[in-house]
Amino acid sequence: MTSKQLIHRFIKITYTFQKKIKRMRDKDKFLEVLIKSNGHHNAIDLGAQIGLDENETMEIITQLLAEFKIEYATNGVCDYSLMRSKKQARKFNS
Repeated sequence: MTSKQLIHRFIKITYTFQKKIKRMRDKDKFLEVLIKSNGHHNAIDLGAQIGLDENETMEIITQLLAEFKIEYATNGVCDYSLMRSKKQARKFNS
């Protein structure tokens, strides 16, 4: 491999890594805004508040659903809410 190819590969890896870090930060921001909104705002509007377009917002929602951090449940205006652990659910229902 030539030095030019190595530099190109390094730049590509760095760019990919930066995109992943941005996605993680956006996901954390979205989760924080979702908690603060307490169901009073639509999920797409919440994404727009932190600078995400509709596609990025839906990708983040999909990731959060897959990680079991949120669940699909109508909660006011928003269709998503935080997941409750079984322990929290039992305490809530008692």
